[in-house]
Amino acid sequence: MSIKFDTSAANHETLENIIQEQYKVYGCFWNKGSSPTLTRMQDARGAVANAGVDAVKAYNEFDLTPLFKDFTEVADSYGNVFVRIPKMYIEKVDASGYKSRQISRKPFTGAYLPECFKNQATGLELDYVDVGKYVATTTDGTKLESKANAYPLINKNIVQFRDMAKANNIGAIKGYQIMDIHVMDLLQTLFLIEFATINSQSIVAGYTNGQYTDTHLITVATTNTNTAIVANATAALYAVGQVISVGSTQGGNQRFYGRTITAIGANDSGGAGNAVITFDGVVASLSVNDRLYNTGMKTGFSSAITTSVGSPTSNSDGKKSFVYHGIESLYGDVWQFVDGLNINEKQAWVCKNADNYASNVFAAPYEQLGYVNGNTDGCTTAMGYDANLPFCELPVAVGGASTTYYSDYYYQTTSQRVARVGGSWSGGGADGLFFWSLYYSSSFAGVDLSSRLLRKAL
Repeated sequence: MSIKFDTSAANHETLENIIQEQYKVYGCFWNKGSSPTLTRMQDARGAVANAGVDAVKAYNEFDLTPLFKDFTEVADSYGNVFVRIPKMYIEKVDASGYKSRQISRKPFTGAYLPECFKNQATGLELDYVDVGKYVATTTDGTKLESKANAYPLINKNIVQFRDMAKANNIGAIKGYQIMDIHVMDLLQTLFLIEFATINSQSIVAGYTNGQYTDTHLITVATTNTNTAIVANATAALYAVGQVISVGSTQGGNQRFYGRTITAIGANDSGGAGNAVITFDGVVASLSVNDRLYNTGMKTGFSSAITTSVGSPTSNSDGKKSFVYHGIESLYGDVWQFVDGLNINEKQAWVCKNADNYASNVFAAPYEQLGYVNGNTDGCTTAMGYDANLPFCELPVAVGGASTTYYSDYYYQTTSQRVARVGGSWSGGGADGLFFWSLYYSSSFAGVDLSSRLLRKAL
Protein backbone atom coordinates (compact mmCIF):
# COMPACT_ATOMS: atom_id res chain seq x y z
CA MET A 1 0.00 0.00 0.00
CA SER A 2 1.36 3.42 -0.91
CA ILE A 3 0.74 6.64 1.02
CA LYS A 4 0.13 9.79 -0.96
CA PHE A 5 1.04 13.19 0.46
CA ASP A 6 -0.60 16.45 -0.51
CA THR A 7 2.22 18.44 -2.09
CA SER A 8 0.03 21.05 -3.71
CA ALA A 9 0.90 24.72 -3.46
CA ALA A 10 -2.31 25.37 -1.56
CA ASN A 11 -1.43 22.81 1.10
CA HIS A 12 2.11 24.16 1.37
CA GLU A 13 0.74 27.66 1.88
CA THR A 14 -1.63 26.42 4.58
CA LEU A 15 1.19 24.74 6.50
CA GLU A 16 3.35 27.83 6.16
CA ASN A 17 0.55 30.01 7.51
CA ILE A 18 0.15 27.71 10.51
CA ILE A 19 3.87 27.89 11.25
CA GLN A 20 3.93 31.68 10.91
CA GLU A 21 0.89 31.96 13.18
CA GLN A 22 2.63 29.94 15.89
CA TYR A 23 5.60 32.30 15.82
CA LYS A 24 3.58 35.43 16.43
CA VAL A 25 4.50 37.46 19.50
CA TYR A 26 1.81 39.36 21.41
CA GLY A 27 2.68 42.14 23.79
CA CYS A 28 1.62 45.13 25.87
CA PHE A 29 3.35 48.21 27.23
CA TRP A 30 2.71 50.43 30.28
CA ASN A 31 4.30 53.81 30.90
CA LYS A 32 3.99 53.38 34.69
CA GLY A 33 1.56 56.29 34.83
CA SER A 34 -1.65 56.43 36.85
CA SER A 35 -3.77 55.19 33.96
CA PRO A 36 -4.08 51.37 34.01
CA THR A 37 -4.60 51.28 30.25
CA LEU A 38 -1.83 49.51 28.33
CA THR A 39 -0.59 49.96 24.78
CA ARG A 40 -0.75 46.89 22.57
CA MET A 41 2.54 45.76 21.00
CA GLN A 42 3.72 43.40 18.31
CA ASP A 43 1.01 41.14 16.91
CA ALA A 44 -1.50 42.39 19.50
CA ARG A 45 -1.63 45.83 17.87
CA GLY A 46 -5.12 46.85 16.90
CA ALA A 47 -6.72 43.74 18.40
CA VAL A 48 -10.20 43.95 19.93
CA ALA A 49 -11.25 41.95 22.98
CA ASN A 50 -14.61 42.03 24.79
CA ALA A 51 -16.35 40.07 27.53
CA GLY A 52 -19.87 38.69 27.11
CA VAL A 53 -22.88 38.01 29.32
CA ASP A 54 -24.84 34.75 29.59
CA ALA A 55 -25.52 33.34 26.12
CA VAL A 56 -24.69 36.63 24.38
CA LYS A 57 -21.36 36.24 22.64
CA ALA A 58 -18.80 39.02 22.53
CA TYR A 59 -16.32 39.83 19.78
CA ASN A 60 -12.86 38.77 20.90
CA GLU A 61 -10.13 38.46 18.29
CA PHE A 62 -7.85 36.67 20.73
CA ASP A 63 -10.08 33.60 20.70
CA LEU A 64 -8.61 32.70 17.32
CA THR A 65 -4.96 33.46 18.12
CA PRO A 66 -2.39 30.81 19.07
CA LEU A 67 -2.63 32.08 22.65
CA PHE A 68 -6.15 30.79 23.21
CA LYS A 69 -7.45 28.77 20.29
CA ASP A 70 -5.74 25.60 21.50
CA PHE A 71 -7.07 25.81 25.06
CA THR A 72 -8.96 22.54 25.60
CA GLU A 73 -11.10 21.12 28.36
CA VAL A 74 -9.90 17.75 29.63
CA ALA A 75 -10.85 15.34 32.39
CA ASP A 76 -8.56 13.02 34.35
CA SER A 77 -9.21 9.50 35.61
CA TYR A 78 -10.69 10.91 38.83
CA GLY A 79 -13.27 12.96 36.95
CA ASN A 80 -11.54 16.28 37.63
CA VAL A 81 -11.99 18.86 34.88
CA PHE A 82 -9.11 21.03 33.73
CA VAL A 83 -8.38 23.67 31.13
CA ARG A 84 -5.28 22.55 29.26
CA ILE A 85 -2.99 25.47 28.40
CA PRO A 86 -0.28 24.79 25.80
CA LYS A 87 3.35 25.73 26.37
CA MET A 88 4.14 29.44 26.03
CA TYR A 89 7.14 31.70 26.48
CA ILE A 90 7.11 35.05 28.31
CA GLU A 91 9.40 38.07 28.08
CA LYS A 92 9.32 40.99 30.54
CA VAL A 93 11.09 44.32 30.64
CA ASP A 94 11.04 46.67 33.63
CA ALA A 95 12.81 49.96 32.84
CA SER A 96 12.81 53.35 34.52
CA GLY A 97 9.90 54.66 32.47
CA TYR A 98 7.99 51.60 31.35
CA LYS A 99 7.12 47.95 31.80
CA SER A 100 6.30 45.50 29.02
CA ARG A 101 5.23 41.89 28.62
CA GLN A 102 5.29 39.70 25.56
CA ILE A 103 4.19 36.12 25.03
CA SER A 104 4.41 33.56 22.25
CA ARG A 105 3.86 29.88 21.60
CA LYS A 106 7.46 29.67 20.36
CA PRO A 107 10.78 30.72 21.95
CA PHE A 108 12.00 34.23 21.16
CA THR A 109 14.87 36.44 22.24
CA GLY A 110 14.74 37.41 25.91
CA ALA A 111 11.84 35.10 26.75
CA TYR A 112 11.71 32.53 29.56
CA LEU A 113 9.72 29.33 29.78
CA PRO A 114 7.48 29.29 32.88
CA GLU A 115 8.41 26.53 35.33
CA CYS A 116 4.96 24.95 34.95
CA PHE A 117 6.16 23.80 31.52
CA LYS A 118 9.27 22.08 32.86
CA ASN A 119 9.98 18.64 34.28
CA GLN A 120 12.43 19.54 37.02
CA ALA A 121 13.62 15.95 37.40
CA THR A 122 14.56 15.41 33.76
CA GLY A 123 15.07 18.96 32.52
CA LEU A 124 12.67 18.30 29.64
CA GLU A 125 10.05 20.79 28.52
CA LEU A 126 6.37 19.97 28.96
CA ASP A 127 3.83 20.58 26.24
CA TYR A 128 1.07 21.87 28.50
CA VAL A 129 -0.19 22.47 32.02
CA ASP A 130 -3.68 21.58 33.27
CA VAL A 131 -5.38 24.31 35.32
CA GLY A 132 -8.43 23.41 37.39
CA LYS A 133 -11.54 24.64 35.64
CA TYR A 134 -13.18 25.10 39.03
CA VAL A 135 -12.03 26.35 42.40
CA ALA A 136 -11.06 23.56 44.75
CA THR A 137 -13.70 21.11 45.95
CA THR A 138 -13.62 17.70 47.60
CA THR A 139 -15.88 14.67 47.76
CA ASP A 140 -14.16 12.40 50.28
CA GLY A 141 -12.32 15.02 52.30
CA THR A 142 -8.90 13.60 51.42
CA LYS A 143 -8.30 14.49 47.76
CA LEU A 144 -8.53 17.94 46.23
CA GLU A 145 -10.84 18.07 43.23
CA SER A 146 -11.92 20.28 40.34
CA LYS A 147 -15.53 19.29 39.74
CA ALA A 148 -18.85 20.94 38.86
CA ASN A 149 -21.94 21.28 41.05
CA ALA A 150 -20.08 21.64 44.33
CA TYR A 151 -19.36 24.46 46.73
CA PRO A 152 -15.77 25.63 47.24
CA LEU A 153 -13.70 23.79 49.79
CA ILE A 154 -12.98 26.25 52.61
CA ASN A 155 -11.63 26.38 56.17
CA LYS A 156 -8.38 24.62 55.22
CA ASN A 157 -4.91 26.13 55.44
CA ILE A 158 -2.35 26.10 52.64
CA VAL A 159 -0.58 23.03 54.03
CA GLN A 160 -3.85 21.07 54.05
CA PHE A 161 -4.73 22.17 50.51
CA ARG A 162 -1.24 21.23 49.32
CA ASP A 163 -1.44 17.79 50.94
CA MET A 164 -4.93 17.14 49.52
CA ALA A 165 -3.70 18.00 46.03
CA LYS A 166 -0.71 15.67 46.38
CA ALA A 167 -3.02 12.90 47.60
CA ASN A 168 -4.02 12.48 43.94
CA ASN A 169 -0.45 11.37 43.15
CA ILE A 170 -0.73 7.60 43.44
CA GLY A 171 1.67 5.18 41.76
CA ALA A 172 2.30 6.29 38.20
CA ILE A 173 -0.17 9.15 38.57
CA LYS A 174 1.71 12.33 39.41
CA GLY A 175 1.93 16.05 38.78
CA TYR A 176 -0.91 17.22 41.06
CA GLN A 177 -0.43 20.40 43.08
CA ILE A 178 -2.27 23.62 43.93
CA MET A 179 -2.16 26.95 42.13
CA ASP A 180 1.37 28.35 42.18
CA ILE A 181 3.26 31.50 41.30
CA HIS A 182 4.28 30.15 37.87
CA VAL A 183 0.75 29.46 36.61
CA MET A 184 -0.45 32.73 38.15
CA ASP A 185 2.30 34.54 36.24
CA LEU A 186 1.10 32.89 33.02
CA LEU A 187 -2.56 33.78 33.61
CA GLN A 188 -1.78 37.37 34.59
CA THR A 189 0.33 37.80 31.47
CA LEU A 190 -2.38 36.40 29.20
CA PHE A 191 -5.02 38.66 30.75
CA LEU A 192 -2.87 41.80 30.44
CA ILE A 193 -2.08 41.20 26.80
CA GLU A 194 -5.62 40.20 25.88
CA PHE A 195 -7.41 43.16 27.48
CA ALA A 196 -4.62 45.78 27.55
CA THR A 197 -5.34 46.93 31.11
CA ILE A 198 -4.09 46.25 34.62
CA ASN A 199 -7.52 47.20 35.99
CA SER A 200 -9.01 43.71 35.68
CA GLN A 201 -12.36 44.71 37.18
CA SER A 202 -12.90 47.19 34.37
CA ILE A 203 -13.32 44.15 32.10
CA VAL A 204 -15.25 41.86 34.46
CA ALA A 205 -16.06 42.77 38.04
CA GLY A 206 -16.30 39.15 39.14
CA TYR A 207 -18.15 38.10 42.28
CA THR A 208 -16.94 41.02 44.38
CA ASN A 209 -20.11 42.76 45.57
CA GLY A 210 -21.54 40.03 47.79
CA GLN A 211 -22.58 40.33 51.41
CA TYR A 212 -20.64 39.54 54.55
CA THR A 213 -21.72 41.60 57.55
CA ASP A 214 -22.68 40.76 61.12
CA THR A 215 -25.93 42.77 60.87
CA HIS A 216 -27.75 40.53 58.36
CA LEU A 217 -29.95 38.69 60.85
CA ILE A 218 -32.68 36.08 60.64
CA THR A 219 -35.81 37.86 61.92
CA VAL A 220 -38.25 34.92 62.17
CA ALA A 221 -37.33 31.37 63.21
CA THR A 222 -38.02 28.53 60.76
CA THR A 223 -37.99 24.76 61.24
CA ASN A 224 -37.00 22.27 58.55
CA THR A 225 -37.64 24.58 55.60
CA ASN A 226 -35.81 25.97 52.60
CA THR A 227 -36.48 29.55 53.60
CA ALA A 228 -34.70 32.29 55.49
CA ILE A 229 -36.74 35.27 56.70
CA VAL A 230 -34.89 38.57 56.96
CA ALA A 231 -35.63 42.28 56.82
CA ASN A 232 -36.65 43.64 53.42
CA ALA A 233 -33.59 45.87 53.35
CA THR A 234 -31.36 42.85 53.91
CA ALA A 235 -33.05 40.71 51.26
CA ALA A 236 -32.65 43.50 48.72
CA LEU A 237 -28.88 43.09 48.91
CA TYR A 238 -28.97 39.49 47.68
CA ALA A 239 -29.73 38.06 44.23
CA VAL A 240 -31.24 34.88 42.83
CA GLY A 241 -28.45 32.52 41.84
CA GLN A 242 -26.11 33.68 44.58
CA VAL A 243 -24.93 31.32 47.30
CA ILE A 244 -25.75 31.86 50.96
CA SER A 245 -24.79 30.27 54.24
CA VAL A 246 -26.14 30.77 57.77
CA GLY A 247 -24.41 30.53 61.12
CA SER A 248 -25.08 31.38 64.72
CA THR A 249 -21.93 33.46 64.30
CA GLN A 250 -20.78 35.37 61.24
CA GLY A 251 -19.00 32.95 58.91
CA GLY A 252 -19.49 30.06 61.30
CA ASN A 253 -21.75 27.99 58.99
CA GLN A 254 -23.36 26.32 62.03
CA ARG A 255 -26.80 26.11 60.36
CA PHE A 256 -25.59 25.27 56.86
CA TYR A 257 -22.85 25.95 54.33
CA GLY A 258 -23.72 26.46 50.67
CA ARG A 259 -27.25 26.85 49.37
CA THR A 260 -28.19 28.62 46.14
CA ILE A 261 -30.93 31.26 46.22
CA THR A 262 -33.88 30.26 44.02
CA ALA A 263 -36.30 33.08 44.86
CA ILE A 264 -36.62 36.25 46.94
CA GLY A 265 -40.14 37.25 48.04
CA ALA A 266 -41.20 40.77 48.96
CA ASN A 267 -42.99 39.81 52.18
CA ASP A 268 -43.81 36.83 54.34
CA SER A 269 -46.18 35.82 57.11
CA GLY A 270 -43.48 36.95 59.51
CA GLY A 271 -44.95 40.41 59.18
CA ALA A 272 -44.52 43.69 57.38
CA GLY A 273 -40.91 44.66 56.80
CA ASN A 274 -39.76 41.07 56.29
CA ALA A 275 -38.86 39.14 53.14
CA VAL A 276 -38.33 35.47 52.45
CA ILE A 277 -35.28 34.06 50.72
CA THR A 278 -35.84 30.60 49.29
CA PHE A 279 -32.87 28.32 48.77
CA ASP A 280 -32.21 24.85 47.35
CA GLY A 281 -30.71 21.78 48.96
CA VAL A 282 -31.38 20.15 52.31
CA VAL A 283 -33.86 21.86 54.63
CA ALA A 284 -32.59 23.77 57.65
CA SER A 285 -33.82 25.15 60.96
CA LEU A 286 -32.88 28.77 61.61
CA SER A 287 -33.12 30.82 64.78
CA VAL A 288 -33.75 34.51 65.33
CA ASN A 289 -30.50 36.49 65.15
CA ASP A 290 -28.66 33.82 63.17
CA ARG A 291 -26.35 35.47 60.64
CA LEU A 292 -27.00 35.34 56.90
CA TYR A 293 -24.15 35.95 54.47
CA ASN A 294 -22.93 35.09 50.99
CA THR A 295 -20.30 32.41 50.37
CA GLY A 296 -18.46 31.10 47.31
CA MET A 297 -20.32 30.33 44.07
CA LYS A 298 -21.37 26.78 43.25
CA THR A 299 -19.00 25.45 40.62
CA GLY A 300 -20.26 24.80 37.11
CA PHE A 301 -22.07 28.12 36.63
CA SER A 302 -20.07 28.77 33.45
CA SER A 303 -21.97 26.10 31.51
CA ALA A 304 -24.58 28.75 30.66
CA ILE A 305 -22.01 31.26 29.39
CA THR A 306 -21.26 30.91 25.69
CA THR A 307 -18.49 33.47 25.33
CA SER A 308 -14.83 32.85 26.16
CA VAL A 309 -14.78 35.53 28.87
CA GLY A 310 -17.97 36.58 30.61
CA SER A 311 -20.38 36.51 33.52
CA PRO A 312 -23.95 35.55 34.33
CA THR A 313 -26.34 38.53 34.15
CA SER A 314 -23.75 41.33 34.22
CA ASN A 315 -20.03 41.94 33.90
CA SER A 316 -20.17 45.01 36.14
CA ASP A 317 -22.58 44.55 39.06
CA GLY A 318 -20.29 42.24 41.05
CA LYS A 319 -23.17 39.89 41.95
CA LYS A 320 -21.83 36.75 40.22
CA SER A 321 -18.49 35.26 39.29
CA PHE A 322 -17.13 34.92 35.74
CA VAL A 323 -15.29 32.55 33.42
CA TYR A 324 -11.95 33.22 31.75
CA HIS A 325 -11.35 30.95 28.74
CA GLY A 326 -12.90 28.03 30.59
CA ILE A 327 -11.47 28.83 34.04
CA GLU A 328 -14.10 29.84 36.58
CA SER A 329 -13.51 32.55 39.21
CA LEU A 330 -10.04 33.70 38.23
CA TYR A 331 -10.41 36.39 40.89
CA GLY A 332 -13.15 37.38 43.33
CA ASP A 333 -15.57 34.70 44.62
CA VAL A 334 -13.08 33.08 47.04
CA TRP A 335 -9.45 33.87 47.78
CA GLN A 336 -6.98 31.37 46.33
CA PHE A 337 -3.69 30.30 47.88
CA VAL A 338 -0.63 30.68 45.67
CA ASP A 339 2.09 28.11 46.35
CA GLY A 340 5.83 28.27 45.67
CA LEU A 341 6.02 31.64 47.40
CA ASN A 342 6.92 32.38 51.04
CA ILE A 343 7.44 35.75 52.75
CA ASN A 344 9.56 36.55 55.79
CA GLU A 345 9.56 40.13 57.10
CA LYS A 346 8.33 41.31 53.67
CA GLN A 347 11.13 39.51 51.86
CA ALA A 348 9.75 37.00 49.34
CA TRP A 349 11.33 33.66 48.50
CA VAL A 350 10.26 31.56 45.52
CA CYS A 351 10.66 27.95 44.45
CA LYS A 352 10.80 26.54 40.91
CA ASN A 353 10.11 22.88 41.65
CA ALA A 354 6.60 22.03 42.85
CA ASP A 355 7.90 18.82 44.43
CA ASN A 356 9.75 21.00 46.95
CA TYR A 357 6.93 23.36 47.87
CA ALA A 358 6.70 23.85 51.64
CA SER A 359 5.60 26.74 53.82
CA ASN A 360 7.94 28.79 56.02
CA VAL A 361 11.08 27.79 54.12
CA PHE A 362 13.61 30.56 53.51
CA ALA A 363 16.59 28.67 52.17
CA ALA A 364 17.41 26.43 49.19
CA PRO A 365 15.62 25.22 47.15
CA TYR A 366 13.74 28.52 47.67
CA GLU A 367 15.44 31.58 46.21
CA GLN A 368 15.33 35.12 47.58
CA LEU A 369 13.90 37.80 45.34
CA GLY A 370 16.08 40.82 44.66
CA TYR A 371 13.61 43.32 46.13
CA VAL A 372 11.60 43.74 49.34
CA ASN A 373 7.81 43.97 49.31
CA GLY A 374 6.05 47.19 50.31
CA ASN A 375 5.51 47.82 54.03
CA THR A 376 2.15 49.64 53.77
CA ASP A 377 -1.36 48.45 52.92
CA GLY A 378 -3.13 50.17 50.05
CA CYS A 379 -3.90 50.13 46.34
CA THR A 380 -0.78 49.07 44.46
CA THR A 381 1.05 51.56 42.26
CA ALA A 382 4.21 49.56 41.55
CA MET A 383 5.32 45.93 41.44
CA GLY A 384 8.84 44.73 42.16
CA TYR A 385 10.93 43.01 39.51
CA ASP A 386 13.89 40.65 39.64
CA ALA A 387 15.38 39.95 36.21
CA ASN A 388 16.77 36.63 37.47
CA LEU A 389 13.37 35.52 38.80
CA PRO A 390 10.97 37.48 36.58
CA PHE A 391 7.92 35.32 37.21
CA CYS A 392 7.16 36.84 40.62
CA GLU A 393 6.10 40.49 40.74
CA LEU A 394 4.73 41.62 44.11
CA PRO A 395 3.64 45.07 45.37
CA VAL A 396 6.40 47.45 46.41
CA ALA A 397 4.47 50.74 46.53
CA VAL A 398 0.87 51.83 47.20
CA GLY A 399 -1.13 55.04 46.99
CA GLY A 400 -3.43 54.43 44.06
CA ALA A 401 -7.16 53.83 43.87
CA SER A 402 -9.55 51.21 42.49
CA THR A 403 -9.38 52.81 39.03
CA THR A 404 -5.73 53.87 38.85
CA TYR A 405 -2.43 52.03 38.47
CA TYR A 406 -2.95 48.33 39.31
CA SER A 407 -6.39 49.17 40.74
CA ASP A 408 -6.17 46.35 43.29
CA TYR A 409 -5.37 46.32 46.99
CA TYR A 410 -2.37 44.94 48.87
CA TYR A 411 -2.21 43.54 52.42
CA GLN A 412 1.02 42.90 54.31
CA THR A 413 2.39 42.42 57.78
CA THR A 414 5.54 41.25 59.57
CA SER A 415 6.85 37.73 60.30
CA GLN A 416 6.46 34.61 58.15
CA ARG A 417 3.56 34.69 55.68
CA VAL A 418 2.04 32.85 52.73
CA ALA A 419 0.38 34.27 49.65
CA ARG A 420 -3.21 34.45 48.49
CA VAL A 421 -4.55 36.32 45.50
CA GLY A 422 -7.71 37.70 43.88
CA GLY A 423 -9.98 38.68 46.76
CA SER A 424 -13.40 37.29 47.64
CA TRP A 425 -17.10 37.92 47.13
CA SER A 426 -17.15 40.84 49.60
CA GLY A 427 -13.93 42.61 48.56
CA GLY A 428 -15.52 45.22 46.31
CA GLY A 429 -13.13 47.46 44.40
CA ALA A 430 -10.12 46.03 46.25
CA ASP A 431 -10.43 42.72 44.39
CA GLY A 432 -8.83 41.77 41.11
CA LEU A 433 -6.16 39.74 39.40
CA PHE A 434 -3.39 41.71 41.16
CA PHE A 435 -4.88 41.79 44.67
CA TRP A 436 -2.10 40.22 46.74
CA SER A 437 -2.65 39.42 50.40
CA LEU A 438 0.67 38.61 52.06
CA TYR A 439 -0.82 38.91 55.51
CA TYR A 440 -1.65 35.45 56.88
CA SER A 441 0.48 32.65 58.27
CA SER A 442 0.54 29.10 56.91
CA SER A 443 -1.90 27.99 59.62
CA PHE A 444 -4.66 30.40 58.56
CA ALA A 445 -7.95 29.11 57.17
CA GLY A 446 -11.20 30.94 56.48
CA VAL A 447 -14.72 30.86 55.11
CA ASP A 448 -13.69 32.95 52.09
CA LEU A 449 -10.43 31.17 51.30
CA SER A 450 -9.92 28.22 48.95
CA SER A 451 -7.46 26.99 46.34
CA ARG A 452 -7.30 25.49 42.85
CA LEU A 453 -6.03 22.13 41.63
CA LEU A 454 -3.28 22.00 39.01
CA ARG A 455 -1.67 19.11 37.15
CA LYS A 456 1.71 19.26 35.42
CA ALA A 457 2.22 17.03 32.40
CA LEU A 458 4.69 14.71 34.16
